[in-house]
Amino acid sequence: MGNIQTMSTSLANQIAAGEVVVRPASCVKELIENSLDAGAKQISVTLREGGIAQIVVQDDGAGMDEADAQMAFRRHATSKLFHERDLVRIHTLGFRGEALASIAAVSRVTLTTREGGSEYGVCVRVEGGEMSPVEHVGATFGTRIEVADLFYNTPARLKYLRTVQTEQAKSVETVQKAALSRPDVAFTCQTEHHVLFQTPGNGDVRAVLAALYGVGEAKQLLAIEEVTPDYRVTGFIGRPTQGRNSRAQAHLFVNGRPVRNVAVHQAVVQGYKNRLMIGKQPVYSIAIAMDPSLVDVNVHPHKAEVRFSEEADVCRCVAGAVAKALDETLLAPTPEGHRPREVSEAQPFALDFRPRQSDDGTGHEQRRASLGGTRLSYPSGARSQSPSARELELAYGKPATGQERENAVVMEGDGTSSNAADGLAQELFAQARKENWQLRPIGQALGMYVLADDGESLYIIDQHAAHERILFEEFYKRLSGREVHAMPLLAPIQLTLTPSVHARVTEAADRLAQLGLTIEPFGGYDVVVRTVPDVWEGLDVHALAEETIAGIPSAGASSEDFFQTMHDVIATRACKAAVKANWYLSQEELEALCHALTEVEDPFHCPHGRPIFLQWTGKQLEKEFKRIV
Repeated sequence: MGNIQTMSTSLANQIAAGEVVVRPASCVKELIENSLDAGAKQISVTLREGGIAQIVVQDDGAGMDEADAQMAFRRHATSKLFHERDLVRIHTLGFRGEALASIAAVSRVTLTTREGGSEYGVCVRVEGGEMSPVEHVGATFGTRIEVADLFYNTPARLKYLRTVQTEQAKSVETVQKAALSRPDVAFTCQTEHHVLFQTPGNGDVRAVLAALYGVGEAKQLLAIEEVTPDYRVTGFIGRPTQGRNSRAQAHLFVNGRPVRNVAVHQAVVQGYKNRLMIGKQPVYSIAIAMDPSLVDVNVHPHKAEVRFSEEADVCRCVAGAVAKALDETLLAPTPEGHRPREVSEAQPFALDFRPRQSDDGTGHEQRRASLGGTRLSYPSGARSQSPSARELELAYGKPATGQERENAVVMEGDGTSSNAADGLAQELFAQARKENWQLRPIGQALGMYVLADDGESLYIIDQHAAHERILFEEFYKRLSGREVHAMPLLAPIQLTLTPSVHARVTEAADRLAQLGLTIEPFGGYDVVVRTVPDVWEGLDVHALAEETIAGIPSAGASSEDFFQTMHDVIATRACKAAVKANWYLSQEELEALCHALTEVEDPFHCPHGRPIFLQWTGKQLEKEFKRIV
């Protein structure tokens, strides 16, 4: 007997299902596409346990007769392609003839359908690829498909599904994309408990966006349109201030099909020019209509990506449409007045000023400030080179000891000191700076920089970067020491989240509460923020809460990783309170800034990695002015 045999239909369908059915969202996508191709104007999607236990898709499109209802479950059966030439001019969404056969191979499917003019409906049940006898039943016009117990007969694939919240979020995002691609169709997405969202089906894309992301968000969007002989680009883009940390709200549709294309996304970003903040992603829903022969939709197993025959032309058209909308809407920003701030104005640099005796013993009181923060220590590698013996003497205010000089000489001689010697020198230098480093402010330049000296070097300090570092370390210290408390809001903040972000928030609610951020569900994918960390007091808590929620780690993060990430996010967001460019500081504020900078752990870099100051030693300045050869 030969070793090569033909696979059974059931086994072949299960293998084929691996390409089509990856998770519940895959089923939702295929079933919705069939409903749209059937001319449906109303589509309802119901999910139970995120779609793992049950998915029900019901439409009012053209139903099927008894013969078609049975034929639909055969592999490669289709009503959309008949000739090879049809592959280059695809107008439908589902066309491969594998969806129903693949879904039925790994689940229990019940199809109830009734075509126009028929006196009764037809019910077909398929379990694990095996079809039961057809039944005649009462039914409304259209089709209803129920997919139950997904992957019940393939446990190896079932165990790779994520949590119910994650799978539901993926499925809902699929329905959202379908609703955006077809605003003329009324979509309803619900669970067994409540309706998540509904769209009116009146053809207005902005109305769909309002249903998905909130009326306030939708109102700010800008309409775009660009028409060429080959392409028509329409849709909506967000203002630069609506930028997000991810591409969750970046939607692209080609001939009504939700797709991904990296080049087109970059074209959208290019259209914003320099208006988007670094690290932010644009919000958009863009539809491109073109001749089907100019795009290949059959390059991805899930039909999620497309290939354009003239990609450069498409990208140029998209970038032009985005740039035109922004250029016509946004006014050029005007610089703030170059005037010193009045003392009575709200001071973001809120420090406790108090007099301190000068170190020269004269009794002269200097106005200084203190954050009460951590003391200064220089991390290994912070300096470009190890301190010399002379620097150690200057730092300590006294001659260095023999051992200190010996270590310093070794480092000066060849620049390749051992780790032990380098570590000792760093420790000595750090201790010296803790006790003696004092910056004396000289003045302010260009509304952005503070000039200061410490008796040996001249410093140009970026006031924003320095204040960011001071605030970051203070906030981070409080977060790490669990000294942050929940600050109740007089007016709770209501936010509309994407399904994936909502899933992360739901899973992390208890952890967030420990950081002072209390978030409660408010129906659908809306949440209400009732308390925020008290380190945000006086700041734009609405914007900070929105950005922090978007930065919540994905499901599965350990407690240690979660809190580490959220510490960084909350503290970094709090640094928005730092002084900005063209904020002129009083002499007391300059002294407070310089003194606080000498107290932080890392005075070299802001939380984002930018340098805080430039330093010129007295010797370097003498060389520049030709005082020494």
